Amino acid sequence: INNNPNGVNINLECGAVNVSQLSKKVLENKADIGFAFDGDGDRIIAVDEKGQVIDGDNLIGLFAKNLINSNKLKKKTVVTTVMSNLGLEKYLNDKLNIKLIRKGVGDINVINEMQKNGYVLGGEQSGHIIFGDYMNTGDGILTALKILEVLSINSSKASKIFNLYKKFPQKRIDLKLKKAMKISMDQKIKKL
Repeated sequence: INNNPNGVNINLECGAVNVSQLSKKVLENKADIGFAFDGDGDRIIAVDEKGQVIDGDNLIGLFAKNLINSNKLKKKTVVTTVMSNLGLEKYLNDKLNIKLIRKGVGDINVINEMQKNGYVLGGEQSGHIIFGDYMNTGDGILTALKILEVLSINSSKASKIFNLYKKFPQKRIDLKLKKAMKISMDQKIKKL
């Protein structure tokens, strides 16, 4: 669906930014899972067989669990942004004994941290998932294939496999600044 670009309809009420049409299609077709990609294919949001959204945090949680269980999560560390849900962090820390490093918003911040320290898994809630052992950027198709790999190994419904943790309520509030923030102020805020 939504695969007929006309030059101006990229991500228009579809793709990784709006999965409502995909959710309906998955339910209509009794599909096991659905994938929504953004216009350039580096992000993915999935929809389970019940039509429920599986965002980047859910994907990172599942991949972290599988990597730790197969002893392939180097340094037992995952990198995300400050936007990731606290529920994911608690799941990684409390259930899997995995450290979560949070960076500023933007996949480049995640990628830089991963490359600098040799981490193999990172991403954003928005659906950028980076598999450091395969490539140095997010790739929606690779992520879809990795999801299918996990589903085939587990022989279980997507809704069950992705039901890993309870999300905390989350609200984004943008603050307008009259001028650029000094580095020293940014460091003080991070300490708080």
